[in-house]
Amino acid sequence: MQAAGSFRRRFDRAPTGPAVFVFSTLASILVAGCETAPAPVHFDMQSEPWTLGPFKGTHIATDHFDIYSTLMDKQFEQALPGFLEAAHREYTGLLPPPPDSDKRLQTYVFNTRRQWERFAAARFPRLFPVYQQISAGGFAHGNVCVVYYILRPYTLSVLAHEGMHQYFADHFAVPLPAWLNEGLATYCESFEFSSGSPVFTPQHNTFRLNDLRDALSTDTVLPLREMLATDAGKVIVQGRSRLVKTYYAQAWAMTVFLQHGADGKYAAGFSRLLADITSGELPVIAQAAKISAPSPSQTSYGEAVFRAYITTDLPLFEQELRAFMFELAGFKQPPPAEPAAEGSE
Repeated sequence: MQAAGSFRRRFDRAPTGPAVFVFSTLASILVAGCETAPAPVHFDMQSEPWTLGPFKGTHIATDHFDIYSTLMDKQFEQALPGFLEAAHREYTGLLPPPPDSDKRLQTYVFNTRRQWERFAAARFPRLFPVYQQISAGGFAHGNVCVVYYILRPYTLSVLAHEGMHQYFADHFAVPLPAWLNEGLATYCESFEFSSGSPVFTPQHNTFRLNDLRDALSTDTVLPLREMLATDAGKVIVQGRSRLVKTYYAQAWAMTVFLQHGADGKYAAGFSRLLADITSGELPVIAQAAKISAPSPSQTSYGEAVFRAYITTDLPLFEQELRAFMFELAGFKQPPPAEPAAEGSE
């Protein structure tokens, strides 16, 4: 792109100037507890003016993103490329991309909800009634992410979450169960800043922790089988905001548990699950698990995937997960619940 006023910059070290200033400002908003600075993210960047109807903004192209922004906060806008590229590195650590992937993810960041709604209605008219139910933040559809500005840290968290959805949709054709799709996205939401660079901290997601505490304190945690079968989109359409918050908080907590909990008991199975996403074997293995389940006709795809890679002992896992969530929330451990019989999960 050769538009007047465009520029190209190679970041061979940690960025200096406005981007670092914004990251430092954000770090003062958050709790920056990391002592070791991450390796800098190297990327190319170009920028040019961009217009959407009456709205004027900026198009920023990096190695992995096309960013379209109408943000009035220009310091924050300048920080977006480095943050998104760091988030992309986080995604590739979870799910390595195919070797021939070279398309950039399309990310729109609007200054107001009004702009966001106007774009969403024009670009996705059939799905707009669903998107309109989103109370804050944005959505991803395929490799397109559409977000509007809330506050600096929350906007970045939404971008990291939706960016994981973009990344997966752009690189993998395997159907992903909702619990895993949202679990991976919420796993990427939390971050701190060290020496001006973002460090992702999945085990300390303050964005979801309060919702998890609410669910535990009111005993409204979703049963495991319901969690494995639930579709986040359907919950949003139902307009049950509290259930939506509980669902996302549980998806985050369960993914952290699978990766880091129970002394690594489930980590190997979770790693195999992620590997079979990249290989494309997931649906075949999940179908075999569904057939061998006690009640195949009542076994959701999400449950079949879980049985294939994590465990077939759902009652025991649910008990262990519940104890982990109480620990994660900083609550006193409750009396252990009686495990349900396999036929009554």
